[in-house]
Amino acid sequence: MRFNKRNWEKYFDGSNKITTIRLKKSPLGHKRAWAGSYYKPELLGEFNITGVIERFYGDLTEEDAKNDGFECLHLLKEELMQLNGKLSPSTLLFIHSTKKPVMAKQWAKVTSNDTTTA
Repeated sequence: MRFNKRNWEKYFDGSNKITTIRLKKSPLGHKRAWAGSYYKPELLGEFNITGVIERFYGDLTEEDAKNDGFECLHLLKEELMQLNGKLSPSTLLFIHSTKKPVMAKQWAKVTSNDTTTA
């Protein structure tokens, strides 16, 4: 799943991000977070999608913004427009509930520690 670094870091910077909002629905389960271009991808980390709900762009709430790591609904909507272009109030969005995000550097340390104890 693609992220820009700024939004991925909201999981770790005290923003209390617990969701990611997308135009397309992703299946539940374990995912990798990627940044950069498709030709030069950068692994940011890993996380789990534990639930998905549908919401129209015009029906987003302040709570949706807080859950996505934004201070207010206005900033969330600005970010969604910047990432996806013009959105109408009737644009269907998918709010993915996420758990256990791990940064790639932390994940690499965990996996290397597991393999060196053999």
